[in-house]
Amino acid sequence: MSAFASMPRIRLTQLLYLLVLTAVALSGGRAIEGGAGLVAQAAGFILVAVAVLGRLWTTVFIAGRKDRQLVREGPYASCRHPLYFCSMIAALGLALSSRSVVLIAVLPLGIAWLCMAAARREDAVLRQAHGAEWLRYRDAVPAFWPGRSAGGTPELIAVPPRIYRKAFFDAASFLALWLAVVLIDSLRTGGAWQALFRLP
Repeated sequence: MSAFASMPRIRLTQLLYLLVLTAVALSGGRAIEGGAGLVAQAAGFILVAVAVLGRLWTTVFIAGRKDRQLVREGPYASCRHPLYFCSMIAALGLALSSRSVVLIAVLPLGIAWLCMAAARREDAVLRQAHGAEWLRYRDAVPAFWPGRSAGGTPELIAVPPRIYRKAFFDAASFLALWLAVVLIDSLRTGGAWQALFRLP
């Protein structure tokens, strides 16, 4: 799928994360407090870190080949959309870090909906481009939840530095979001400003 075609999804994702940051900044009344809150934020960090590493690893296999080839190696041997799977893990991690049960319920579902819609469009493009080969791949490999790997890892993959640099900043943005959620939440909880509404 071209960058132009994926732009609406990217913009919606950015808007959703901006709304989450705004909600964290302007709301109080968290349902997860004290030690449980620290555990939630630590678990959130672990999930975000796993997602970042997963996205970087996945990019090695797909960068520069997306839509032109049917990639079935590395993480693509376990699931058809590992980048989206990692994005959903990151969304859960960010939601946990907010300590709000409302955001824990809403953010991962919102990101999952966007990822599943994008995956359906990508599957349609790949089916049109690769026909029966893609159908065999679809039947053997689950869409999101990783299954048993049906392929191996090649000895060498060429990744253009500009693509990997873009992927690095894209993946690292999740760490920046995690830090922003925790920092904003800590400042508001510490009394830097007053909450305008409650968000358990």
